[in-house]
Amino acid sequence: MVKSRKPLAFNTTMRNPGRMANFVSILAKYEDRILTSDLIFEIEAQFIRQKIYIPTKGVLGNYVPQKRGYYAEDQSPDAPIKVSDYYDEWKKSDPLNNPISLEKVVYLLKNTITSHKEAGYEFGWESRFQTHISFCNELGFTYIEKNRPILISETGKLLISKYKNGYPVDNYDSDPEHTAFLNAFAKYQTNNPWRKNTIAVNFLYLFLSTVKYLNENFGSKGISKKELPFFIVWPNNDYIELANFINKFRKVEGKKVSPEVIYDYAMNILDEDSDSKFGKATEEFKKKKSKAYKFDKLIKETPDDVMRKLRQSQLVSLRGAGYYLDINHFEDEKVEHVINNYANNFDFTEDCSKYFEYMGTIDSKLEFSSVTISDEKKKKIKDVRIKVVEKWANDCSWDKLSKEIEIASHGKRKSEDAILREIDKPTRLEFLAAIVMKKSLKDAQVIPHYKVDDEGIPYDTASGGSKKSIGTDIDVIENQYHVLLEPTCAESRSFQVEHEIPSIRNHVIQTVNQERKNEHEHEKHFAIFLAGKINGDVGDQVAATKYINNVEIYPLETKDYIEQAKIAEDLADYAVIEPYAKPHKI
Repeated sequence: MVKSRKPLAFNTTMRNPGRMANFVSILAKYEDRILTSDLIFEIEAQFIRQKIYIPTKGVLGNYVPQKRGYYAEDQSPDAPIKVSDYYDEWKKSDPLNNPISLEKVVYLLKNTITSHKEAGYEFGWESRFQTHISFCNELGFTYIEKNRPILISETGKLLISKYKNGYPVDNYDSDPEHTAFLNAFAKYQTNNPWRKNTIAVNFLYLFLSTVKYLNENFGSKGISKKELPFFIVWPNNDYIELANFINKFRKVEGKKVSPEVIYDYAMNILDEDSDSKFGKATEEFKKKKSKAYKFDKLIKETPDDVMRKLRQSQLVSLRGAGYYLDINHFEDEKVEHVINNYANNFDFTEDCSKYFEYMGTIDSKLEFSSVTISDEKKKKIKDVRIKVVEKWANDCSWDKLSKEIEIASHGKRKSEDAILREIDKPTRLEFLAAIVMKKSLKDAQVIPHYKVDDEGIPYDTASGGSKKSIGTDIDVIENQYHVLLEPTCAESRSFQVEHEIPSIRNHVIQTVNQERKNEHEHEKHFAIFLAGKINGDVGDQVAATKYINNVEIYPLETKDYIEQAKIAEDLADYAVIEPYAKPHKI
């Protein structure tokens, strides 16, 4: 591959970095096996069988006899019907309890085609597989190349330590996953063997160093999201020059700057023949390079993706109603460690093995652990969570909350809110559920447990249970009531009936036992199970839990939760069994 000058561009096949653990969890079953063409089809079939990746019917359910040198394995007249039937069976299958056979999915892959072609891989599903694993290679979680053994690094194994067969285990804790991502992003450099770039940048180091310098020397409070393109096109690790550039840009152009102006300045940085990095690009250069450096890519798409990666590190906070990025001061020690230890940019040339070895080691100084966190820090985090929930409850209208919780729970629409759209939907649902409850009952204590930055904006969902934590999503306390609010975006029967309800039951029992132990027991306990859509069998499981364990769980769909919240006078008003949550009877 020929090296060329490229702006920073993370692989966007997995726009949500959280999906990476799902993929690597499945890949780990094949560790040390040689990656042949047949094995690629088997692994890709596992991705699809477990519904980690969900192709459309137009791709996976559409028989194609031949295309661009590809020939379907089954050339019989019955093949189109067989493909359609297998696709429908896969679509209806439950990956956790009643998955379709692996052989049927492999059949689908060998008789359908997807329009992907990557170097070293055959056109179609082989190349689609490569796009799924390429960023895993770049972050050092894996070393996967055709006709070589599949390798999983130590950081890769840490990434999936709370996963099994592509899914989180019971009492899932995201700390190991975030530790793995921070280790990877701290070391990540644009010039690596998998990307081939002429510019040498350690991106997280450059970002944190520049923001810190701006804050300390120019009284800045982070950087505007609009200024991210300057980081994306910057050619080296010189954070002082970049900070001075941004400061000068603010003085010359002001705060209300258009995307077109940002593009002009960013393009000038990319013009290696320009006399100065500061200034607007010439019309000649823009005309010549506008296809190579597309406006939407440079101004919107890549900055949005970079934001997701920065937030994934948990070292970056959202400020100014979500329009500014700054250092998360809850993690100052880790920020300083990255700045002091990851400035070196190494030349790995073509040596993927050396890069894998470097990226795959774990730096214990970059560990996230809710177990070892100090009591002082715990209190600060708890206080800012509660404070922000109260603020949003006061500021948000019922109409906005109704719209946003619909989007978060199962809507296909995207949020227009600058903060909410940066929060992954499962985490966003927990955030919104807590806000709705606080707006509903102003005197109740609403105590969420999702992970937050120093502005109280969530990074990730609440952790699962541990020796020091029950694993509740949100505690709600009012007078004699202690209620557990447990939201989920999952709508499958298996997840709701066989995972969520038993888990919630355990949380209620553990909560009561803990209160008795501390001699501070509330008189009444129950749980609210919140989802966009409640599966029809949940009612049976809830009734059985009440009968066997004397634990009350009240399932609510998000639309009904909002309506109940508008009229509720106390927590007892949420103890309602809706028609869809009643047990089946003859």
